[in-house]
Amino acid sequence: MNGDPYEIHGSCHCGNLSFVIHTRIPPEDIRARACDCSFCRIHAARNWSDPDGEAIIRILDEQRLYKYRFALRTADFYICTTCGAYLGAILADGTGTWSTLNLRLTTLSTEEEVASYGAEDLDDRIDRRKRVWTPTDIHAGTRSQYSPCLPTSARSGQ
Repeated sequence: MNGDPYEIHGSCHCGNLSFVIHTRIPPEDIRARACDCSFCRIHAARNWSDPDGEAIIRILDEQRLYKYRFALRTADFYICTTCGAYLGAILADGTGTWSTLNLRLTTLSTEEEVASYGAEDLDDRIDRRKRVWTPTDIHAGTRSQYSPCLPTSARSGQ
């Protein structure tokens, strides 16, 4: 990938859950996934990940975070119990943490691709997520300033 790194910021409506994705993919080249599972359809989710990027998730009040699991139960789906927003899905094991985050919580407008994962078995699902989701750090009790998607150099005034 060429170009300056970009930051994509997102936040639930009340600000309890937020994220930043660091990527070298220009915003105009990002294609969100419209998963066809019932959860993603109900939440109108448009998730995206960059396996070459990194993400930081911030949680102000862990008591207002609901971690939902369903189907193969391989990931936690983060939902804010105050405003009801779906932040994204997180896979964590002894080797790392990865996420796919909901671009509906950003100001970014993207085209979408339909995705269907219903035929995957447990091992295939975990392997795919580790391969294509974004490496992620999770911080609790920290505030993030929501801002639009900008190249890192533009944000720092360089």
